[in-house]
Amino acid sequence: MLERLILVLALSALAAGVYVLLRQRHLQQMQPAPAAGRPTLLYFRADHCAVCPTQGRYVEQAAAQWGDRLLVERVDVERDPETAARYRVLTLPTTVLLDGDGRARHVNYGLADAHKLDRQLLSL
Repeated sequence: MLERLILVLALSALAAGVYVLLRQRHLQQMQPAPAAGRPTLLYFRADHCAVCPTQGRYVEQAAAQWGDRLLVERVDVERDPETAARYRVLTLPTTVLLDGDGRARHVNYGLADAHKLDRQLLSL
């Protein structure tokens, strides 16, 4: 029984390590956007997305809190599929936080509340 527990824990740790490595590679492979000199929040959405209005409210909260220190760009994936492909948008909504040099630092697939976005912005 103890051997099985150790095996399960070891496999879980291995899977977590692989996940972290793949996520880092995914972020590194994204092409940098033109540098804005300040953090940029890319908000990928579409009219048919049921939870995008909720994400939009969270984006607005972050934009209000950060003011001129944050550039917010809303991207309609149906009108701008090239940008969505560039950032490998897999689901909607998706938010991508770019540092001041235009490099992707955080990607949120699905809903990301204002507190999560704020924590990620503080880490840039």
